[in-house]
Amino acid sequence: MRVLEARFRAETQAPFLIVGHLVWLGAPDREPSIVQPAPSLMNMESPATFLSKLGYLVSSTAPDCFERLKRLQSRFWSFVEVAPSMVAVSSPE
Repeated sequence: MRVLEARFRAETQAPFLIVGHLVWLGAPDREPSIVQPAPSLMNMESPATFLSKLGYLVSSTAPDCFERLKRLQSRFWSFVEVAPSMVAVSSPE
């Protein structure tokens, strides 16, 4: 299992907001990710906006989104690989 943490930073000096985690239960180059919103995102005024943009970034970097998101050059978004123990994963049904 591999996990990327999606982070958003509105301003250079501001702390980042963890938007969610992209989780691959198998090989990232063979399976789509599961998007798990961060609990802290639900405290924001419009979490759907952040999740919509995250979904767009994932779809626009397919098929190798794991590697492409890690290398993304963005002023606002960053994607960092984290340990799988950072997220509680529920299997899709």
